[in-house]
Amino acid sequence: MDQVEEAARRDATGLTAAQAYERVRRELNVELGADIYRSYVNDLALVADWDGTLLFRTNSQMAKERLRQQIQPRLEARLRSYLPELGPISILLEHEIPVDVRDLADARIGGDARPATATAAPAPRQNPQSFSFGTFCVGASNQHAFTVAQMIAQRVGVSFPVWLVHSPPGCGKTHLLTAIAQDAMEQGRNVLMMTGQEFLETFQSALHKKRDSSSFKEMVRAPDLLIIDDFHRICGKRATQEEAFDTFHDLTRRGGQVVLAANHGAEGLEGLDDTLRAKLKGAASSEISEPDTALRRRILDMRVAHHARSNPGFSVAPEALDMIADRMHVTGRELDGAVCQLLIESKISGGTTVTLEAAANALQSKLSDAAERRITVQLVQKVVARHYNMSVQQLLERTRRHSIARPRQIAMFLACRMTHASLPDIGQRFGGFDHTTIMYARDRIAQLVEQDPATKAEIENLARAIRREP
Repeated sequence: MDQVEEAARRDATGLTAAQAYERVRRELNVELGADIYRSYVNDLALVADWDGTLLFRTNSQMAKERLRQQIQPRLEARLRSYLPELGPISILLEHEIPVDVRDLADARIGGDARPATATAAPAPRQNPQSFSFGTFCVGASNQHAFTVAQMIAQRVGVSFPVWLVHSPPGCGKTHLLTAIAQDAMEQGRNVLMMTGQEFLETFQSALHKKRDSSSFKEMVRAPDLLIIDDFHRICGKRATQEEAFDTFHDLTRRGGQVVLAANHGAEGLEGLDDTLRAKLKGAASSEISEPDTALRRRILDMRVAHHARSNPGFSVAPEALDMIADRMHVTGRELDGAVCQLLIESKISGGTTVTLEAAANALQSKLSDAAERRITVQLVQKVVARHYNMSVQQLLERTRRHSIARPRQIAMFLACRMTHASLPDIGQRFGGFDHTTIMYARDRIAQLVEQDPATKAEIENLARAIRREP
């Protein structure tokens, strides 16, 4: 420590925590360098003095882990040199901040600003929005994934080093991954959870700016449980996906475990190198499909109860929830959006219970869209694969074998005819095919339907089966 810093500390008597933190930030900028400071410390906000603990907020799980592992000791030491009576500090994500100080999470530190002091009795760290196993609604569509996730979190009877959970967006993958991370950390395990985009950006930044990825490798290979959400973001980036699989190999070789979430199974991941795809096919996997009526009803109950905790008096008539669950064949994320719309309706009407009629009026456009979108690309794939005695993963396999290519073309044709998905979206759902491939399949099967009565009858039978599918 140089003489300037020592003089500054001698003159620091009476500093608030906020003022001390501003000085420490400048020191860390010099010590860590501009790149690391900008990536991790720049967005680290001092939020509140909570029951003797200084709460800091960061923006991502990866930043949180890096801060805790490599920067927090330096931060504490420098703060304590200004504030000898400093208590513990805690670095949290926004949703982990106690409910009682949530409204302070956007506090900005500058000039004479001070972090707000919360004087209420300590509240549980877990809040109603936390993605825990206890707040995950289980049904037939996600039972397998939920069970495996609990096994991984508790490390009970787990013998598979890599697990891939896949589903369309909004079906609960992130919820499960966060629940795994929370339970595992409570057991003292070293956990790193990050998104595929964070993995991609951090690796490429280390590679391009410093020509040295050793610090990145050290960070992602250190934990005994590595969790990557939206893994499909990495696919197609050759160097990054190779680095990811090298990381998986090194981590699992030492007894660690890897959990991945993506919008498709191994066969449907666009841009993934065939060699790496073959490796991923050897991993354990679970698929989550869109919820059925019973599960949608439970999700609605859970979300209404959640919003009622922060909006006393908010309630929805059971028959209204029954109607929504029956008519909105959508994901949990979209159901949450519907409940938010009902909350607005409740506030507009003065806090009265949302009736069946009020719910129908408030959700008119959503109910109409839901009715039109009941048949999804995923549903078409499921029924077609079952008709040809194969799995959906086999249907999505990248091969020209007629036994798979023709059913896949038929599924593409039916997806074009029976859903409102665009050609690029259908191509994405089938594993990243270009829209021109979908057009070719659509036109080819349409030609066969006109020319071959047997093909026409087969397509009509499949269409009826898809419409009957619950």
